[in-house]
Amino acid sequence: MNLTIDLPEQTAAVLEAQARAAHMPAERYLAQIVARALENQHRRDVEKLQLHLDQMASQVAPETTTDEMEAALEAALEHVRPRRSWSR
Repeated sequence: MNLTIDLPEQTAAVLEAQARAAHMPAERYLAQIVARALENQHRRDVEKLQLHLDQMASQVAPETTTDEMEAALEAALEHVRPRRSWSR
């Protein structure tokens, strides 16, 4: 992917200096920063989902069957998923 990013001069200078210190081209250095940020965001999202699922599971009555839990999860997902319209 090619992308042009307009940065303030001071920010661009800092990134260029950091890239030089890392012995990397500025574009590769910035690409690694973006990739790492996305990986961290994904990891945090997974952790939040795990916590939420743990909270949901702790509120389930012990006699609830697996099928009932699956149905409740599907209903909850249907409720929060955006509606998609495939027609133009």
